[in-house]
Amino acid sequence: MRDETKMDVYTSGVTGAEYDAGMKQLMSNKEILVPILQMTVPEFKTCSQEEILECLDISSITKDDFVSDIPDIEKDLRLTKEDSELSSLVEKLVRFDIRFKIINPKLSTEKIRVNLHIDMEAQKSYRPSNPSYPILKRAVYYVARDLSSQLSMITQTTDYSKLEKCYSIWICAEDVPKKLQNTLTEYSFSKKDIIGVADEPEEDYDLLTVIIIRQGKETEENGIFEYLNGIFDGDIKRIQKYSHIKWSEPFWKEAGKMTGFGDRIYERGMRTGEQKGRQEGMILGALMSGKTPEEVAEMLNLPLEEIKKVQEQQMTANR
Repeated sequence: MRDETKMDVYTSGVTGAEYDAGMKQLMSNKEILVPILQMTVPEFKTCSQEEILECLDISSITKDDFVSDIPDIEKDLRLTKEDSELSSLVEKLVRFDIRFKIINPKLSTEKIRVNLHIDMEAQKSYRPSNPSYPILKRAVYYVARDLSSQLSMITQTTDYSKLEKCYSIWICAEDVPKKLQNTLTEYSFSKKDIIGVADEPEEDYDLLTVIIIRQGKETEENGIFEYLNGIFDGDIKRIQKYSHIKWSEPFWKEAGKMTGFGDRIYERGMRTGEQKGRQEGMILGALMSGKTPEEVAEMLNLPLEEIKKVQEQQMTANR
């Protein structure tokens, strides 16, 4: 089988569902999740990462706290369980990537706990097709459904005061128009007085917020974009620059495999390969997507020594 055909077969296995599953696994780790919350959610911008962890009830985290799917993060972090799917007889089924509750530090007290409901979506393409639609409209729909789900059945005795604020955070990786690349935008429900001044508590209407993170091809040197690029590149040093909480031992063991979640990493490897030659590029693409040198050698029918040489060159270049 030709090398190109082998790579086509391989990459067909790391797209679609596997990409989504890998992103969920990655973003579900507290070591990855906490810095994102700190840099995007206004309620946490003045909090240290340790304080955010306290909102996650760190005292109940189990030893085996590296998680591979959503039910595990909800169990291991002891977050109040949030269903990843919402269904209704009259509304569309919604599947959330990562959905959880976390204490709202602005409104909670020692006696009263008020939650934030967080939905985090890893969106590969900013321009979905079949059908084509604006990501922003989907995000607004998701956050609205998240809010409505808090009241399972509307009756005459429904207590609307129990509604808590919802966030839908979308991380868009590819196909972002150039003018929108490296932008972070918050869309929120706010008050505008038309006649007179209505002095109503902000927490009574500030219940829906969408945050869209649009990555770019040019790497930003600081902030959320550098952090996310570090995650996608598997750059541990760059991730540690922003993730200040203590990393668990299971997460350390898995950290080196973070680039195995999908074809975006493969595509970056192939772009690097355009400069280094097709064969070396294929080797890099396979290594960067989580394959061991032995697996790459077998897949491409190349000497193991050659694979290890390329791997060592790449490690040296990243130091």
